[in-house]
Amino acid sequence: MYGMLFSIRSFVSKMSPLDMKDGFLSFQTSKYRLHYYETPSGLKFVMNTDLSVSNARETLQHIYSNLYVEYIVKNPVCVLGHNLDSELFSSRLDAFIRALPYYSPRAA
Repeated sequence: MYGMLFSIRSFVSKMSPLDMKDGFLSFQTSKYRLHYYETPSGLKFVMNTDLSVSNARETLQHIYSNLYVEYIVKNPVCVLGHNLDSELFSSRLDAFIRALPYYSPRAA
């Protein structure tokens, strides 16, 4: 996944005639749309949605600033750079995603 995102970001930055201050935001296939958000510190957030979701940038920014920072960065037990091992973060993230207007669980 990292290699694919790195390649797409590099390609977009070389091909764009505009200033890339926002950078690469998303791309879509015939089945899904991949949304991408990179923090100023280089932390990357990726979300896959169906094609009806045009932009999830605010959602990814919210996950970073209101969930990740609050439950991972400010948690002295969590070590940055290691696996995220916080049940509180996981449960809050799950609740946030399920509350999104475009979330719809699919039958297995």
